[in-house]
Amino acid sequence: MMNQIGNQQMLREINKSLLLNNIYEQGPISRVDLARKTRLSPTTVSVLMEEAIREGLVRETGTAGSGVGRRMTLLDINASGGCVLGVDLSNAPARCVLLDLRGNLLASQPLQPAQPLFGPEAMCSELPQLIRAFLEEQETPLATIRWMGVSIPGRIDEKRENVVNSTVLGLENFPLRTKLYEEFNIPMHLVNDLDAAGFAERFNGTAKGLQTIVYILIDYGIGAGLVLNNQIYRGRHDRAGRIREFSRFSTANLSKRLLETYPDTFGDVRDDEPLVVRRFVDLGMQGAEPFAGELEEIIETIASYCGHVLQLLSPEQLILGGWVGESEPFFTRLAERIQSREQAIVPTPVHSPRWKEYGASIGAATIGLHRMFKSRTMS
Repeated sequence: MMNQIGNQQMLREINKSLLLNNIYEQGPISRVDLARKTRLSPTTVSVLMEEAIREGLVRETGTAGSGVGRRMTLLDINASGGCVLGVDLSNAPARCVLLDLRGNLLASQPLQPAQPLFGPEAMCSELPQLIRAFLEEQETPLATIRWMGVSIPGRIDEKRENVVNSTVLGLENFPLRTKLYEEFNIPMHLVNDLDAAGFAERFNGTAKGLQTIVYILIDYGIGAGLVLNNQIYRGRHDRAGRIREFSRFSTANLSKRLLETYPDTFGDVRDDEPLVVRRFVDLGMQGAEPFAGELEEIIETIASYCGHVLQLLSPEQLILGGWVGESEPFFTRLAERIQSREQAIVPTPVHSPRWKEYGASIGAATIGLHRMFKSRTMS
């Protein structure tokens, strides 16, 4: 008897998720069209949609139809029925965003402290405190958060539960999702930061509608996210996308070398690693030596590597994120050099990301929305 009740409840949840998915993808839509598209009975549709309306997930919005027949009430996702939280731990400082249930950006903010969170203790104590402080500042009660997505610079296990390894965060085989769920008790997922940033660009960014893209990040973290025929490619053991050749160009490594080599030029901003790199780029673009020569070497190294990648994969677009996209004159020179190294009749478009430093957090939140409203199946 209990098993039968459990099966009935599971079937109910599957049917409800199917309806919500159709509304998310095709709304506004009428109950009649929902019944036709899902092949569920009108009664089942009516009962489950009334439940979703009471929960604040769905709202009635306008009517459709003309002539003498009865006009049909339309249903859509209730954008103000809650929020989705996105947290990106690949940046320094970490960043948070809030989206409504239609994916509109409500708030974005870097978290304090400015230095990267590091080690298991910081994940268990500091991170939850920072998230709660962000929600308090946005005057957003935790009860209104429907889902949380957390982007990680590093490897995550296949079930998206544990951080297998993250050098940037000082984590190894760490159950981050479990720890955060125990703290907040809301649905959540972990996602690689490059996968998240690439998803944000494909969903509502510079690569919207494209099927094959390469996203390369040169920031505190270094790596590439690959989307091939609309599928994220992670490679064997989730190791695709490593670019060790660029490790010396990371924000931390590059700023450290500049401070050690040219203390008189950068010493006054030694506590701001991104500012050290920005000043270096500005000096190099102005032609000041030895910075112009060093910047030229970086451009040539990146361009040569990227040119080979474009020759190999022939994607629809290359996206370069991180500090390399902050200066427009520098990025333009880099993009032109990459295309010259590609040696293609029709060069691959090279763009900086629309969402800049918030791409991974927005992507993590948007993936959460998709998981909220995806169709479930028997498992």
